[in-house]
Amino acid sequence: MIPYTPETILIVDDSPENLMVLSEILKPFYKVKVATGGTKALNLIASGDIPDLILLDIMMPDISGYDVCKKLKNDPMTRNIPIIFVTTLSDYTNEEEGLHLGAVDYITKPVNSSIVLARVNTHITLLRNQHNLEQKLQERTEEIVLTRMEVIRQLGRAAEFKDNETGTHILRMSAYAKLIAQKIGLDNARTELIYLSAPMHDIGKIGTPDAVLQKPGSLTPEEWEVIRKHPNQGADIIGNHHSLLLQTARIVSLTHHERFDGTGY
Repeated sequence: MIPYTPETILIVDDSPENLMVLSEILKPFYKVKVATGGTKALNLIASGDIPDLILLDIMMPDISGYDVCKKLKNDPMTRNIPIIFVTTLSDYTNEEEGLHLGAVDYITKPVNSSIVLARVNTHITLLRNQHNLEQKLQERTEEIVLTRMEVIRQLGRAAEFKDNETGTHILRMSAYAKLIAQKIGLDNARTELIYLSAPMHDIGKIGTPDAVLQKPGSLTPEEWEVIRKHPNQGADIIGNHHSLLLQTARIVSLTHHERFDGTGY
């Protein structure tokens, strides 16, 4: 299969003849780059020129293909690049060692053009399918996050309807909470969790009687005791979940009236 947008194949070999042969096979279908040794290949990749697939010789004078493979697989930026060893070594133990290091395939020299194209095409197709799945997963995840955020906001509004709050109250509370989190130096992940969970702070008011919640005058001591139950009621409504967002929302519900000195509501 000829790709519409050619992927980049890096060929690493200390033999100019081998580089030329493999380049001629692949150039009609892919963008080809070459490196005349393991060190040059690593320097090329370290500069940010990351290929989609690597054809890697094993026996090279500066650094072996095995060592190049080890370095690439130990780096989070390059560990997912498919590596195919191209070598005159055909012994079973050599092949086993290469696959153990993380290579996806082996091609034996002298190379056959049909075999080279078939092997490369197979792994490029797998890589392309993986990228498509990752993109679809990301889109689905973003959709789920947006839906979850909307559900949280609507639940927050449900509590506000009982308390005669304005519709923008939860938006303001979320924005204030985010600014405070940033100001005290929380990282982006924790700041986002607080921002998303803040709308749930008063969800417990759903369980507070209207006669108490909407009373126009001062509350009696007994009525204050009823009001003070809504943080715990909110925690019960949210429940215990594996979701870090809902765990945070439960803590927000429980503690949003806590005094700075920790003495309670």
